[in-house]
Amino acid sequence: MASVSGSTTIHAVQVATTWGTPVAVGAGDKFSGELTYAANETEIVSREIGSGNEMITSATRGNTNPTVSIQMDAGYDNNFDIFLAQFMGTSGAPTEVTGGQGDYLHTLTFNSTLNSKYLSVGTTDTSSTSLEFPTCAVTSVTISTPNVPGIVNASFELLANEIAISSATNTYAVVAAATARSSNEFITAAFDDDFWIDDTSTGALAAGDQLNITSYELTLTRPQSQANEIKGASGNGAPIKDGLFEGTLTITLKELADHTYFTAWNSETKKKCLLNLEGTAIGSGTNRSLKIYIPQMQLIQAPDYGITAPGVNPLTLTFKISKADSNPTGMSSTYPYFTITNLKSASLLA
Repeated sequence: MASVSGSTTIHAVQVATTWGTPVAVGAGDKFSGELTYAANETEIVSREIGSGNEMITSATRGNTNPTVSIQMDAGYDNNFDIFLAQFMGTSGAPTEVTGGQGDYLHTLTFNSTLNSKYLSVGTTDTSSTSLEFPTCAVTSVTISTPNVPGIVNASFELLANEIAISSATNTYAVVAAATARSSNEFITAAFDDDFWIDDTSTGALAAGDQLNITSYELTLTRPQSQANEIKGASGNGAPIKDGLFEGTLTITLKELADHTYFTAWNSETKKKCLLNLEGTAIGSGTNRSLKIYIPQMQLIQAPDYGITAPGVNPLTLTFKISKADSNPTGMSSTYPYFTITNLKSASLLA
C-alpha cells in the first residue's frame, strides 16, 4: 500500500448541526494545515491486592475523549473563518458591502450558549482510508503575526466526539473529492495595516490611536469537557462549559519610547483596541479584511522590558481581556468580536 505524504493528504471541514451526527464534506470545504490528534483514552484495570498474582489479570480501554489540534495559515476564504465562527458561536447572514461586487461582510460575535453548530472534520490518512472526527467543538483559538510582513498564523484546539476510521459518511472518496473555495488569498500582516489602541472610556478608535507593533498574538479560550454519563446510549455526550471565556493579547513594540504603558500597568487602566488587516479588493468593491475588536483589556502583568541586547531592546505587553460594562464608543459588543470580508455569500455557520 502506497504511503501518503503530508502535502498530498486532504483535509476538509463542514458545519454540522447535531452532536454525534457527521455531515459529508464537499465543494469548498478543503483546508490546508497541520493536523494532529489524541484519543486521550482511559484504562480500566483489575485490583490484584490479595489475589496472589504478580500481574494484573484484566485490562481494557475505558473511554476516549478525542482532541484535535490544527495549525494553519489564516486566509480570507480557506475555511479559517469557519473554525473561527464555530468558536465564537454567532455568525449571521452577511451583508454585501458594495452591491453586485460580492464583497460580503461577516460579523462573528460571542454566543453565551455553547455550540449552536458543530464541525465535521475529515482527513485522508492513507491511499485508501480516511479518519473522521464526526462532530467537533473549537475550544481555543490563537491568532498571531510571527513576522511582519508575513502570513498570519492560526491555531485551533477542538474537542471531538470520537475518532472514526473509514467512516461511512466521510469516506476516503468523499474527503479526497472535497474542493477548496474559489479564492486562496492568505491574510498577511503588512506595514500599512493598522493597530489602534486607547483607553476604553475615550471616543471611537481612529488613525490617531495608531500604535506601531512588531508582533501580535491573541488567544481566546472557551473551556469545555465531556461528561461520561450512563445515559442509555453509546458515545460521548455533547460538550459542557468547563470554565469562563478567557483571553490574552500579547503585543511587541520595537522599543521603550516612554513610560506610558508602565503607567497604564500601575493604574490598571482599561484599554480597547482594533487590529485591521487588509488584502486585495473584491471586484470593484471593498478590500478583503479581517478586523479584531477587543472592547476591554488591562495590563495585569508588568511590561516586559528585558535588557538582552546592546542596541534597542523590544518591549512586550501582555493584556488580560475582560468583559466591558457596556459597548465602548465605536464598538458593538462588550466581548471580543471579529469581522471578515470575503467572497462567501452565506452565513459561515449555515
